[in-house]
Amino acid sequence: MREWGGFLLALLAALGLWYSLRERAPVVERVVSVPLRVVGLEGEWLAEGVPKEVLLRLRGPAHLVEGTPPVSAYLDLSGVEGPFAREVRVAVPQGVEVREVRPARVEGRVEAILTRTLPVEVLSQGAWVRLEPALVQARGPRSQVEEAVAAVGLDLGGESVALSALGPRGPLPGVELFPKAVRILARETPLFRKEVPLVLKPPAGLRVLEYTPRSVEVVGPREALEALEGVEASPQGGFRPGEVAGPFRLALPPGVRTLGPVSGRVRLALE
Repeated sequence: MREWGGFLLALLAALGLWYSLRERAPVVERVVSVPLRVVGLEGEWLAEGVPKEVLLRLRGPAHLVEGTPPVSAYLDLSGVEGPFAREVRVAVPQGVEVREVRPARVEGRVEAILTRTLPVEVLSQGAWVRLEPALVQARGPRSQVEEAVAAVGLDLGGESVALSALGPRGPLPGVELFPKAVRILARETPLFRKEVPLVLKPPAGLRVLEYTPRSVEVVGPREALEALEGVEASPQGGFRPGEVAGPFRLALPPGVRTLGPVSGRVRLALE
């Protein structure tokens, strides 16, 4: 019993000393940044306008306030749908005083989450880009997802291009894309379209009375099309007196092609 009595006296003395030191601990004041959690939302709902962090000015014993204090901040949006204005709530240990919360009040909007498919558009200077996939999934607040028109990226020459959701008024940061990037399969010289006259040059002794078509639509690099004033054509079966109908052979410069086979009709006569 004497041993137990001594032990209890020692324990009480230690506790008294600890409490005395605790009460005499220096009181400090500092500002900390803590994440702002949203609670009370269930299912496919999302809060817009909520900051990721809030600043807290705390005052209390140094051992509770310095370092990483055990404090938390949250926004209770239970039962909210549409616009809201709510006070930020803070949980701190006993003995710690919250002197200031910034922002102390948050205004925003609770919206349903919507998912839809968006086409991908990659902007590339001087090249036509083949990519994969051509469609991505957009997910976010209904108002922003409904406004989105495309998932747009800028080709910087790498193997992939990061995407952002874009609407008529600009980027939509609240919309997430899945996947967030597309893979570049190939970069090709962009092709342009131009309609040019067909020119028939029969051999000596024959002259052209009439022919159709009078022009043809071709595609190719910009430089090649700018220099192209006409395309020489001849019947696949050759020139001969009378009427010749069927496919035409075309003398096209390198890199230029037609959109499909060209057939026509030509009437020739002897000179």
